[in-house]
Amino acid sequence: MSDIYKQIANLPPEKREVLEMMLMEQGVDLAQMAIIPVSRDINKFPLSYSQQRLWFLDQLEPGSPLYNICSPILIKGNLNKDALKSALCEIIKRHEVLRTTFTNEGKEPYQIVQQAFEPDIDIVSESNNNDIQQLIFEESIKPFDLNNGPLLRVKQIQISDDKNIIILTLHHIVSDNWSTGILIHEIMQLYPALANEDKISLAELPVQYADFSSWQRKWLSGKTLQNQLDYWEKQLAGIPPILEMPSDFPRPAVQTFNGDNLLFDLDIESVQNIKQLCEKFDITPFMALLSVFQIMLFKYSGQNDFCIGSPIANRNRSETESLIGFFINTLVLRADLSGNPKISELLKRVKETTIGAIDHQDLPFETLVEKLDPKRDMSHTPLFQVMFVLNNAPVETLKLPELEVSLVELDNKTSKFDLIFNFTENGDLLNGKVEFNTDVFKAETISQMIGHFKQTLTQLLKNTSQTVSEISLLEEDERNLVLNQWASSERTSNATKLIPEMIDENLTENADKIALQIADQNITYKDLLKKSNSLATFLVNEKKIQPGDIVAVLANRSAEMIYGMLGVMKAGATYLPLDASYPQDRLQYMIDDSNAKLLLTKSDLDIASKLEISEKIIFKNIPENNEVVNQAKPNSPAYIIYTSGSTGNPKGVLVAHQTIADHCLDMARHYNLTSKKNVLQFAALNFDASLEQILPTLISGATLVLRDDEVWPAADFMAYVNKYNLNVINLPTAYWNQLTEYLSSKEQIQNLISHNLELVIIGGDTMKLSTLKKWYSTILGSTRLLNAYGPTEAVITASTFEISKDLIKEKLYSSIPIGKACANRKFYILDENGSPVPPGFPGELHITGDALAIGYHNLEETTKEKFVQNPFSDKQEKMYKTGDKVCFSSDGNLEFLGRVDEQVKIRGFRIEPGEVEAALLKHVEIQETVVIPNIDASGEKTLFAYFIPKPGTTPTISNLRSFLAKQLPAFMVPAIFIPLSEFPLQPSGKINKNNLPIPDDIRVQLATEYVAPRTDTEKVLAEIVAEVLKIDKVGINDNFFELGGHSMLGTLVISMIREKFNVEVPLRALFESPTVNGISLAIAEVQAEEHDDDELSDMLDELEGMSDDEIAALLEDDE
Repeated sequence: MSDIYKQIANLPPEKREVLEMMLMEQGVDLAQMAIIPVSRDINKFPLSYSQQRLWFLDQLEPGSPLYNICSPILIKGNLNKDALKSALCEIIKRHEVLRTTFTNEGKEPYQIVQQAFEPDIDIVSESNNNDIQQLIFEESIKPFDLNNGPLLRVKQIQISDDKNIIILTLHHIVSDNWSTGILIHEIMQLYPALANEDKISLAELPVQYADFSSWQRKWLSGKTLQNQLDYWEKQLAGIPPILEMPSDFPRPAVQTFNGDNLLFDLDIESVQNIKQLCEKFDITPFMALLSVFQIMLFKYSGQNDFCIGSPIANRNRSETESLIGFFINTLVLRADLSGNPKISELLKRVKETTIGAIDHQDLPFETLVEKLDPKRDMSHTPLFQVMFVLNNAPVETLKLPELEVSLVELDNKTSKFDLIFNFTENGDLLNGKVEFNTDVFKAETISQMIGHFKQTLTQLLKNTSQTVSEISLLEEDERNLVLNQWASSERTSNATKLIPEMIDENLTENADKIALQIADQNITYKDLLKKSNSLATFLVNEKKIQPGDIVAVLANRSAEMIYGMLGVMKAGATYLPLDASYPQDRLQYMIDDSNAKLLLTKSDLDIASKLEISEKIIFKNIPENNEVVNQAKPNSPAYIIYTSGSTGNPKGVLVAHQTIADHCLDMARHYNLTSKKNVLQFAALNFDASLEQILPTLISGATLVLRDDEVWPAADFMAYVNKYNLNVINLPTAYWNQLTEYLSSKEQIQNLISHNLELVIIGGDTMKLSTLKKWYSTILGSTRLLNAYGPTEAVITASTFEISKDLIKEKLYSSIPIGKACANRKFYILDENGSPVPPGFPGELHITGDALAIGYHNLEETTKEKFVQNPFSDKQEKMYKTGDKVCFSSDGNLEFLGRVDEQVKIRGFRIEPGEVEAALLKHVEIQETVVIPNIDASGEKTLFAYFIPKPGTTPTISNLRSFLAKQLPAFMVPAIFIPLSEFPLQPSGKINKNNLPIPDDIRVQLATEYVAPRTDTEKVLAEIVAEVLKIDKVGINDNFFELGGHSMLGTLVISMIREKFNVEVPLRALFESPTVNGISLAIAEVQAEEHDDDELSDMLDELEGMSDDEIAALLEDDE
């Protein structure tokens, strides 16, 4: 430090303040000039921003070992223990931060510099290698006490007389990796001098860490702070909240830090090629490797916009270069792979992003998070979940006279993030280490990931003119797996007869067997076929129906509906099922769009009389005859099912007779259907699942049981199962959830219920592992269970997965799989550019083979768009783009991850939010709207409708709900409606759906009732929160964080609670229950825990002193 700065440092506080004023008048900020030592008159110094974050995390989880920095050093030779101890004493004396403690007696935490001390070196003897590793591990996770210190710990493991391990452990709040290098460097310098009793010669430190933290607090303010904030707020505007990496296990609800790591190297040739690439594009090795990392993450996640964390030494001032302390900062590097850039363009983007971040590195990460205030979720870190590191900390050459010194590799089995890719330069090599969270990833996945990183690097180095999409991570063996071995079905099905003919065969073997059971009505196969043949004959002979003509059937859940289906198919026509519960407008649209020739219906359905069609025929008016008609043609359409459409209107899917025949034959075998089985027909009759419940049953000669129009209550389900002696049931996932909840809550009675169920099939939505666990505790838990999946365009069920208890016992999958392809299908998982993705990677499911729909009725362009040519086949073959995001698990089963487009499934029904939006926009008071799926308070997926009213209007929720109910089926009407004055937008101008208010926010915005504190505890708590947040009043249900609170203010609330109530409430309680009401309950719980034992002890003492007569008298009084 120059003499002038020493003079300034020695000024009394009042003179220094005058000097600062004089300089300010000249436009000079003293803080901008240099770090100057602050007065030691008052031994209380502010924390640096980075320290403050670690202090807060320690308050959240006291004594967590996650931020311990442990460096074991192996020393061979005759160690001079006194010299080592003296060296450490000198270093502790030299660096104040190593003797600093932290406290929070007021509103803000501060640090205190303690007197120099002699470190207590804990010495143990151990020669067994496994035990040595365990000792190192135990030392690395041993907690520190930030309040009392010391925050440097030394342990010596004496292996033999000439072999020792010295373990240096520091808390991150006083150190970082660079500091560890300084510490070891100074030991290497001091030890020889002290061992030889020579003069110590270390350069004087210009400042101490407390000087830096004081300077940082003052310097990073005003215009300097605002310039930094402006850059980062613009750079990170609209970032996605999370990088959706495919994981091996469901992400824990609260983030864990259990970790492991794998090592690898980049060889000399790769390193040389990286250097050449850097020279060519004027970039650094960090930028080159970061580009590779971004491409790999893009391939894994399918996201072209995400953030990566990267540490930076943040020692850009000469005063801090040789100072031990916590200087390291974390930069948030935004990846931009939009527009499928060429590699050369990506390298340019990465360079600009990296340089911009380095130029604005002074803003502490903690301040950035506080200012951006991203949506918090305890399952993952904010802003980013993966890190990329290229170490440039000084690596000390470990040399001591007459001693052999080396670092011991430490694995403390922790990981602060989901994934950290770490590179260290080592001569001509680059040593890589991947640290990963073991509750998210398996080691096998990380090993595969390392291979993919190398593959990406190799391709990037070969050709920088190619686009990102042209880089493939697939190696030859993986390509064979995903395009052949796992893609193909293990079954084939080639029906030699069509559905009508297969059902007719029952006249020979099962004529008098019950075909249909509806309530107490039994219909034999003989009667069923007579009715359906009479209808088919009537349609062909009287109405001149031809193959390809569409006939609508509207008959509710009745025998007539089954007659109608079979009769229309026998006539060779196309069956169009209609649901009487649908709005009239929607039914009319289906009739008009399909150009149905006529409507078959029942006389008691009022809705039928309101529909316009050229001809309506009442079932009871159809004459009976004994003629058998089978006019169906293999390639003509057998049925048309209408599904939700993104344009605002439903679209009709046509399926051929041969296709449905092949599928039903395969399902009958797969479900083990025989003439002795009773099968439940549960699905809505206009939903394609109903066809799979009806047709395979009837071609097998089994009995089909039609439920009532009203869905059976879960409480009555087992009674119906036994009443109809059901063997096979196929349920929507949403209903199965309710049934499981009911059965699992009836443990006392369920064992008394017997049943003959053999198979339960569920599908239509994602199955939850938590519900599956409950299922296995019920009486049905031993029943064969299949999870089924399939879009209407791929003919009902395209895949199934047979579930076993092993799925629960072992962490086999991140979600419950949807299985492997059913007969006549082949599955490809492709990225957005049509390239196959590796195992475990997300992509869009494409289905090819013979089990596909003909296409969409009257929608030629849509059909061409969704049914494309299979690029992996030499023959002319269609391939259907499902829009479903899936991945292959490690055993080739499919896992469902969501949708790649806007389509969602609610209670098993496919919904295009665009169709709901189009309907809502017809309302005269709605200006704009966006509909998205979300999770309601019960944990179920539902629709949320956000809308902007037209100026001067105030549409009511009840009015909007009623308006939509007249146009849409009930399952398409949103459960929640949220009015907004404007939508949050991305920089591109598109609606930022990630920033739409979540349900809790909505409640606050719409609430008109203020709930005042009721108890003394609630009143005090409300005053504390109001004081901390500087607001007028706080209700007992107001959310602390939604009112503007954040983590640091939370620690202040907890501190004030401690002061007012004399109880220790953990900070986590505020996160878990962030309301006055919630915290008051937490306080009561702590108070109860503290006093219950004392009170009980007093009572026991009192009882001990009572006589028998006194006890008898008390009991008598109680009576």
